Amino acid sequence: MNATSKLAIVGSVFALSLACMGGEEVVVPEPSPVAEPEPVPVPATVEAGKVPGLEFPVLKTSAVAGDFVLVPSRSFFDSAAADGIDKATAIYYGAHMVEPGEGESKVKSLSGEEYTMPNSLIFAIDPEQTAEVGDVVIGHWEKGSGLKRALVVAGGKPEAPKVRYLDDADGKDAEDWLPNQFMVVEAGHVGVSVGCKNETSGVDHGILVGLVAKKALVLGFAGRMSSHPVEDCQPIDPKGTFAVGDKVQAPFVATYDAGEVTKVDAATGLVTVKLSTGDKVVPAIDVTKAFDTMGQGFVHERGMREGKGGKGKADGEGKAGKGKADGEGKGGKGKKGG
Repeated sequence: MNATSKLAIVGSVFALSLACMGGEEVVVPEPSPVAEPEPVPVPATVEAGKVPGLEFPVLKTSAVAGDFVLVPSRSFFDSAAADGIDKATAIYYGAHMVEPGEGESKVKSLSGEEYTMPNSLIFAIDPEQTAEVGDVVIGHWEKGSGLKRALVVAGGKPEAPKVRYLDDADGKDAEDWLPNQFMVVEAGHVGVSVGCKNETSGVDHGILVGLVAKKALVLGFAGRMSSHPVEDCQPIDPKGTFAVGDKVQAPFVATYDAGEVTKVDAATGLVTVKLSTGDKVVPAIDVTKAFDTMGQGFVHERGMREGKGGKGKADGEGKAGKGKADGEGKGGKGKKGG
């Protein structure tokens, strides 16, 4: 014990003695309680290939190493696991497949980050696709980031089209897309707009990013992901045509609203619809004349196969050959997809 400590003890004893001599009651304070450490959060565990918070099956992927894909960031998945799917924002970015796996695969973002994601969230892009003027294509924003649908316009090449964006755009500025990084959107397939019933008897708008025999995976307003029974959803024809005066359903924010077409601009793929909230310019690919064929029109042939990798069954309803899946029997080499 050093001299300073000894002097401190002596001083304390002397002070106590003086207090006792004066007849005062000495109260020795109790030691302050030591705060217990905060519990360390337990990392959320999610079954491999599952999307936390969504009722959607584990899938195989049709993408092979080197293929261009669209996929949310890993931070979206981690947020969904930790905070809930309703608080996680999904933005589908461009990436390349690194290592396809059973249920989940490793991808590499365009910025160079490698991470694993469930196959159900990996939107595979068919390589060597071509597109013609008037086609609707899906890819990513070449000068920015994020999944985009666009209208092919004159001035490009079939394998490298010139497009005008339809999602979150005014349809005016044309941009060149790179080969092997886009796919033509076909009626009923992943990539189309879709309307799905919500709990208040309305219909919500979204983009179909995953499809199996009984479930639709939808990217909705503000990047919210949701899964729905197929019978509660209706795909929208990406090449639907409209005329002034048509009674239609068009999205306002997240939900569809009844309206009337007041202007059609085929060159940009946009229509103006008079809604209860006023006139709104919307992509024609988001508009439909009625939601009277819920559950119909979906096409299950873009490699969305349930279960683990290998030669397993497609949606548990038969063997999955190299073509159609989802229990539609064997096929040819078919198209790949998310």
